[in-house]
Amino acid sequence: MLAALQPITAFSDFPLLFGLALLTLLHEDVAIAAGASLISVGTLNIGLAALALLGGIVAGDLFIYFLGILSLRVTWLRRRTEGPLLERCRTALQKNLLPALVTCRLVPGVLFPTYFACGAMKVPFLRFIVITIVTAVLHVGLLLTLLTSSLEAAAVEMQAIGLVTVLVIVGLRTRTARSALAPLASRLSRVIGPHLPAALKGMPTPHAIALPGMPVVPAGARTIGLAERIPPLLFYIPLVIQWFALGIRHRSLSLPTAANPSIEAGGLLGESKIQCIDLIGPQARRWVAKSVALVNRPDLSTAELERVAESADLAFPLVAKPDIGWRGIGVRLVRDSADLAAYLAGFPADCRVILQDYVPYAGEAGIFYVRLPGEQSGRIFSMTFRYFPHVVGDGRSSLRALIARDPRAAWKADLHHEALAGRLDEVPAEGDVVRLSLVGSSRVGGLYKDARAHVTATLVARFDEIADSMPNFHFGRFDVRFASVERLELGEDIQIIEVNGAGAEAIHMWDPDFRLTDAYAALFHQQALMFEVAAANRARGFAPLTALELVRFQRRQQALLPLYPASN
Repeated sequence: MLAALQPITAFSDFPLLFGLALLTLLHEDVAIAAGASLISVGTLNIGLAALALLGGIVAGDLFIYFLGILSLRVTWLRRRTEGPLLERCRTALQKNLLPALVTCRLVPGVLFPTYFACGAMKVPFLRFIVITIVTAVLHVGLLLTLLTSSLEAAAVEMQAIGLVTVLVIVGLRTRTARSALAPLASRLSRVIGPHLPAALKGMPTPHAIALPGMPVVPAGARTIGLAERIPPLLFYIPLVIQWFALGIRHRSLSLPTAANPSIEAGGLLGESKIQCIDLIGPQARRWVAKSVALVNRPDLSTAELERVAESADLAFPLVAKPDIGWRGIGVRLVRDSADLAAYLAGFPADCRVILQDYVPYAGEAGIFYVRLPGEQSGRIFSMTFRYFPHVVGDGRSSLRALIARDPRAAWKADLHHEALAGRLDEVPAEGDVVRLSLVGSSRVGGLYKDARAHVTATLVARFDEIADSMPNFHFGRFDVRFASVERLELGEDIQIIEVNGAGAEAIHMWDPDFRLTDAYAALFHQQALMFEVAAANRARGFAPLTALELVRFQRRQQALLPLYPASN
């Protein structure tokens, strides 16, 4: 059995705590959420995490305040802070300092200019620092407490507290604001009120998501989670911090490239997908979609393409995809040899492409399997159902309108408009399910739902059997299509369409019902397991790649991605 994530040693606590403090400079709430996740999995002590967060927040606030003071040394700026109008602003700011700083802590985007103004307008330092520390302590304390129970409750409660606090403070300070708001509210009611019922009629009616063989997602269920709304560069910062902490602990930042010694770079990035599939031995090939690879050459004829497909016992329609890929980029369904030739015409020359049997099952799952070197059996620590992006026809609306009304489809509307450019004015019949993308990745708006409750001993035994046939495979995700959940639980009627190594993600954390702290906890756990497996392989004599070698793999992958044809 794999060991649980162990608390990081005292030596490696410092870079993690320092990283948390630095993260507050980019986004306080993301830093607090990351700290709550590290606390929940036992990586950090709550006291140390709270002190690091508070230290980072207060240091950042003071930095902005002193920037405002230093700005007074700039002559043209100093002149602009003088005069009767700005003197009235200075007086108003000092008089309303408490509500102003409370508002800054709760409302995104206003902290920097307000704290800078506090310094430039010479707000007394003692008052500023006392209010800053008190609000920071309350902010960190409340969010750390609430994030351990419910992130949505935390967000709602914090917004409610902030709104009520600001309104009460401002309302007590000035009657003018209250008297001004009343007629404004009345006027808005008169203008908007008559049109509200008509507007509501145009709103989409929430419908259940029911795909063949898949569990039904109830009507009205949340389809976009908070984790997906955070910009990726910001979202992954806590994971980068943990990576460095684990790298220091294990004395190698590129150690995960040893997680799967038989896969290029351990499958961390830039690996050949056909080589990963070919690792599966003959005794387990019945669970794998038939695949063959070929090098794209300008002189490839239609007859030669057909011979390559026939040699692998493949028949159209086929799935064509890059051998070195990422998140479904360049994956396309080709219906005949002419369609395949058109696809290859837009594919980079002298690069390898995979032709794969098209598995028509609607059910798709990402199954993350882990087995420590030397263990007799492994475990599935993550399983996720993927619902491909789609809309349901109503017999009246065009495909373009259906996409605009569906929250997840509208979220990736540009991609769907490009892929379905010639069909956007079609009017699907009532009840018709229109698939918007062949792949179900979140990049194109696929919905992910946590499926760990469907992991059975029989299913684990099946993937033990498959992994047994793969030399030195210990850590990665199998993407599979399946006929039904019942058959999947029995390990039957499944087809593996892709094998991913150390660079794969435990994608159940993208379930919209997951709290942000739970999502981070899952990813922190995954990274810790990855380093643990790789360290065990290093002890067996498998050396990880050097940082320079890893960069070469990354550059090769990034250079190819923009050259691939569009997916469908």
